Amino acid sequence: MKVYEKIYKYYVDKMMDGTLSTDDKMPSLRESERILNVSRTSVENAYMQLAADGYIYSVEKVGFFVSDMAQRMSKSKSQKEDQASISKKNQVKIKYDLATIGEDKRCSCLELWRRYMKSALRQEDRLLSYGANQGEEDLREEIASYVRRNRNIICSQDDIVVGAGFQALLIILMGLIEGEKSISFPTKEFADGAEIFKAADYKVSYRDKDSHVIYVTPSYMKKWGEIMTMKRRQELIDHAKRDNHLIIEDDYQNEFVFSSKATPSLYAMTGGENVAFLGSFSRVLLPSVRISYLILPRGYRDRYLGVKALYNQTASKAEQIALAQFLRDGHMGRHIRKTVRLYDDKRQKFYQLLKKHLSSQAQILMGQSGMELCLVIPKGNIGLAIRKSGVAVNIIEEKEGETILLLSCSIIEDEDMEKAIKTLKAAL
Repeated sequence: MKVYEKIYKYYVDKMMDGTLSTDDKMPSLRESERILNVSRTSVENAYMQLAADGYIYSVEKVGFFVSDMAQRMSKSKSQKEDQASISKKNQVKIKYDLATIGEDKRCSCLELWRRYMKSALRQEDRLLSYGANQGEEDLREEIASYVRRNRNIICSQDDIVVGAGFQALLIILMGLIEGEKSISFPTKEFADGAEIFKAADYKVSYRDKDSHVIYVTPSYMKKWGEIMTMKRRQELIDHAKRDNHLIIEDDYQNEFVFSSKATPSLYAMTGGENVAFLGSFSRVLLPSVRISYLILPRGYRDRYLGVKALYNQTASKAEQIALAQFLRDGHMGRHIRKTVRLYDDKRQKFYQLLKKHLSSQAQILMGQSGMELCLVIPKGNIGLAIRKSGVAVNIIEEKEGETILLLSCSIIEDEDMEKAIKTLKAAL
């Protein structure tokens, strides 16, 4: 079987077993290339074949989305040819994007970042050598200061490992974990992480407190931004300590927690005992800057030093140099404060508009973090009408008598919010 055919089969299987659902956004070509460790050409050929066969459809300037073909095939194989036709007909021009989780242009720091990148590229002596396996020392120093100020985490730069995305860091961490090879994730949405552990023969479960490793996102427990309560945080810590489990704390969205209550890190609460901490700058800086970091659990430093030479650095050295200076000059804090103010105003406006136009037709759920809101609509079989409306949304679940939508207001312009909601209302 050719490589592109293996990629094709991999994604079809994901659609058939429900891991990828109708209207889910497909990983970008670059993401698939990295996750599956294959060439860009193979990914492109696989996506072209998936699109040709009706499994996915493209939306201009947005990306590829899963069609409803696999879902219908699982119910009736005899409908295969009909669904390919329906999938193509459903491709409409997206006028309002309430599906993409991105960055509002008004809070972009691209121009400032460009200056820091230019400065980094002038450091010839550093750029003429390979990057440090653990990450550039000055960057790790700044990250240690950053997490101390923002997350009350006290750690050494020697406890920090830098990498390009969580996948590379999870592979390193996985090689350090001792004991039973079992891990629990919050939901099946954590497909990338689950695949990494499955490939290492881990037993992967969901919401199973008896697993040896427990992966959690305290600031993003549900897609619409519910956060983990203090009671639940303490219960989880006590459970991990009692049974000697390891918690992997993914700090996703914590910078965009709009609750007035403090959201302490599990790592800070335990001093790193039985907790590994994952953080990233992609969401708060620029999506294209792929720099993440792992703070090792207490007692893991010597284990890491024993295997450090086996793992080459995956993050750009130039970007690491630029980020270290960016943090040192205090720009990250100012950028986050500006972004939080803008996003909080925007999400409140979006919520009020949803209440104004859709409160009689749907239950509206808004958590304490992120830019996503949930609509629970007491109607089934409305996915096709929504897709035809020109409003892009994420359909979390569609069943008889109920449809659950996830709406993101992060990239839509303020003046288009009400128009998009009215268009969605008409489709419902």
